[in-house]
Amino acid sequence: MEQIEQYMNNPYYWAHTQKGKPEETLAAHSQLCLRYYCQYCKKKKIDILVKRIIAQCGCDKRETDDIYQLFVDAVYYHDIGKINPAYQYRVLHNPHFSVTYSSSHHAILSAYIYMCERLETFSRADMKKFSYFLFAFSYSIARHHGYLNDIADFKDKLQGCIETEGCYAKKLDLEKNSIFTVEKGYDRLKKIIADEATFYILNKLLFGVITACDYCATAEYMNGVEAEINVIDNLDELKSRYFKGDLYFGIRRYQDNHTVFAGSINEQRCRIFLEAEENLRDNPSACVYYLEAPTGSGKTNVSINLFLTMLEQDRELTNVFYIFPFNTLVEQTTDSLKKYFTYGKDMVVVNSLAPIYVEAPVRKTPSAGPEELNYCDYEKAVWNKVFNNYPIVVTSHVNFFNALFGTGREQSFPLVKLCNSVVIIDEIQSYRNSIWWQIILFLSKYADLLHIKIVIMSATLPKLDLLLENQGYNIVDLLKDPQVYYRSSFFKNRVELDFSLLIYKKIDLSTLLAKVLEYKNKKILVEFISKTTAREFFTMLCQQKGIYCIEITGDDNARNRKSMIQEIKSRESIVVVATQVIEAGVDIDMDIGFKDISLPDAEEQFLGRINRSCLKKGCKAYFFNYDDAQKIYRDDERIHYPITDPHIGELLNNKDFKGIYELVLHDVKVKGERLTRKDSIQFTYKNCLELNYREIEQKMRLIPPAYQIFLAYELVVDGEIISGRRVWEQYKNMCLSKDMGYGEKKVRLSEMAEEISYFTYTVYSNDQQVLSCNEEFGGYYYIENGEQFIEDGKFNRKAFQNCSKGLFL
Repeated sequence: MEQIEQYMNNPYYWAHTQKGKPEETLAAHSQLCLRYYCQYCKKKKIDILVKRIIAQCGCDKRETDDIYQLFVDAVYYHDIGKINPAYQYRVLHNPHFSVTYSSSHHAILSAYIYMCERLETFSRADMKKFSYFLFAFSYSIARHHGYLNDIADFKDKLQGCIETEGCYAKKLDLEKNSIFTVEKGYDRLKKIIADEATFYILNKLLFGVITACDYCATAEYMNGVEAEINVIDNLDELKSRYFKGDLYFGIRRYQDNHTVFAGSINEQRCRIFLEAEENLRDNPSACVYYLEAPTGSGKTNVSINLFLTMLEQDRELTNVFYIFPFNTLVEQTTDSLKKYFTYGKDMVVVNSLAPIYVEAPVRKTPSAGPEELNYCDYEKAVWNKVFNNYPIVVTSHVNFFNALFGTGREQSFPLVKLCNSVVIIDEIQSYRNSIWWQIILFLSKYADLLHIKIVIMSATLPKLDLLLENQGYNIVDLLKDPQVYYRSSFFKNRVELDFSLLIYKKIDLSTLLAKVLEYKNKKILVEFISKTTAREFFTMLCQQKGIYCIEITGDDNARNRKSMIQEIKSRESIVVVATQVIEAGVDIDMDIGFKDISLPDAEEQFLGRINRSCLKKGCKAYFFNYDDAQKIYRDDERIHYPITDPHIGELLNNKDFKGIYELVLHDVKVKGERLTRKDSIQFTYKNCLELNYREIEQKMRLIPPAYQIFLAYELVVDGEIISGRRVWEQYKNMCLSKDMGYGEKKVRLSEMAEEISYFTYTVYSNDQQVLSCNEEFGGYYYIENGEQFIEDGKFNRKAFQNCSKGLFL
């Protein structure tokens, strides 16, 4: 390691330059990265977690300490390849170097130098095990400016460093040192690494740490501001605000005197709240908790108490993340949290629609001129957003899965913040069940290794740990027997289920219409599983006299959807025609429901929109069969258990989701055990051990690849005309503007996100197809005459598909 320190101590080697500032030496940057690593260790206990993970890879105490040093060195030496004279000369314009070389790369050279220097410190006995850790860590260094890929071609890239002239004197014989042990195969690697998923998580965390520390250190040099790692450091204040709320006060009154809410739905809610709290306190060491409770039982309120209790019990927990699959749930939960916590200071929403939160303008310096009196730190705002650097984060399942499995730098930043955190996941059953086994495996592993307390909550919650058999994971039910609550008359009898329309193999829409009109003075919800059918039935309704109806689908923008939901709440009678988007926790309270059958838990989610308050009488839900659910849910094991099966219908009527999910999970497990399939669990283990990052990312992708089309037309919202063409030009001009810094531009673009969403629609297609459009820019496909695909203010997918085969050539 002597030679590498000589490079580090040479002031002629620079790391960064910035106009108007002294050059940053390589040593200064490396030490700053190490300082940020130490801050993460202080705030998030990264060092303790890393050592625990290494030990669980099958290392004894001495091996753990030595490999941990390799981990830290990877952070410190990740930029050592900047000693490349070509990089100094061409990229940094360093006058101390005048000779040019064939390549100015530095990341792959950093990996090579790190590997050479550390390899020579290994004893012969350590070589076999340590070399694979070293090789894996080196790969994270090599990719710290890009994306993680599959590691298999890394050896060839290292070979290129050996052939680079004049950068580094030492030569590494990759074959002699057996550094590329992946070639030896999965079985041989299993003798070196005890647990595949643990090894994968160790390396994902290293990549996150290297890129996070490098980003923070570089930003500090460029902007002159030290990055702060935001954690919950005002727990007593948060608890005090929540404890003063009416809900909490009422629950504690009930705890002292059970007659307070006797015989009411609030009694059931109090019992759920108190039992969940008690079981949490009795099981503080669990890594995953299930909260299975009926619709309308107050799960959001329970979850707030749970995370505050966890933070109180375990002071190493320093952040909270709420994870949702749908933006409607994000909006509703944010509104609930705002009752107790300050937006911006305590909590922030991080998703594709929420503007980047910017702190209030301040005086930049004591002697600030007029132009600096209202200074906004946009760079800090962007940094906080990409790192999810807020005490409490409300975010999407895509953002969460990107942190766990994503291969990009910015995708991986939040992983470091997830360490020592509480994570609350809602509606997990909405994820593809073809990856349920992988989901619970990784969630349990991440929770155990990174000290994350995960609460999984839903009214229809699959106990995914049944897929794990007896692998020692500490998973606890917060309600020991949820059926006690489901059988309560307030929840079980909230809605009467009627299967009489299932006598029709495929109901005629006119027959369905006649049945719906029997309740025309009520608030009626009709759900289809096809947007095309929903539009057809909506058109039929519109032709009826004395009927007020609206249509809600996934193609409605957020602003229109909010407006429609308010309209639903304000009317005594209305017919709402919807697709599955209505199941996503939408806060409406209907009298009568009609649903095209699909999946058994989707039927219950639909029921959650009817008599949501549990205060109405005579509420009823009819189920019918129209579109072929097999075509829409063909890869979902739940499709084999429709409510047309009397046994499944009875389980749904009794709210016995455990009975339904036991059947489904058995099928998921059988499918996952097929060793010849690329989606088998054994294939996942293999990818983890061989660090096939892209394979894992693609396997764990929640949403298939899609195109974002921008339809230019004039939209009327609340009486205001918004021009899509104007929005598109503003968006392009903002992207291309050179009049503002990077941070301010990112903030301004985020502020346009919701307005842009009014005109953007997701279109799924094969990767080989290319979209024909007027213009492609910023990831959007712009279509000038968007009016041709808009009908009654909504996206007409059928017209889009029929026009030049959907504009795909």
